[in-house]
Amino acid sequence: MTSGSLSPSTATPPNTPGWAAALVEATAAPVLIAVVDDSDTALLLADSPGGHRWITVLNAPAGSAGRAAVADTRARTAIAEQAVMWAAEAGQTVAAESVLEALCAADHDNRAADRAFDDAAGDIEAMASIVRNQISFIEVFVLRVLAVLGVAVPVGEDASWWAHLAAQAQTRCA
Repeated sequence: MTSGSLSPSTATPPNTPGWAAALVEATAAPVLIAVVDDSDTALLLADSPGGHRWITVLNAPAGSAGRAAVADTRARTAIAEQAVMWAAEAGQTVAAESVLEALCAADHDNRAADRAFDDAAGDIEAMASIVRNQISFIEVFVLRVLAVLGVAVPVGEDASWWAHLAAQAQTRCA
């Protein structure tokens, strides 16, 4: 495992809070860092000059502190409220309910896909359908959180996040 991995490891974890603090100091602006682990898990850490800090893990591994925080209604609500204050400092007006929903979506959707995959065990056609239609990479959920916070361009319900990213990449490279 690499030292940046979010999975249990003997390696030293990255100093993400230190990076965020250094960026806030250097830019005098709110900062949000997403550390993605193998498209399965993402650490989101935000900091701001006004001290609005929050941290969460999307699709946290079972038995982890991140999973415990997602399971705790008070902790989830506190994270969403801090995220709303962080977004306000970034010049955005967002609703705590929308933030909370976006922060919990990866955990909810991926658990549902895991259950469906278990139920389809042995049925190759059903398993292929689940992979095509229900499993999302964590980067998609990170983008959803950023869009809800007003710091990324939202994608319409019928549009593909991947197509959106490809279009933005083509625009920036042209």
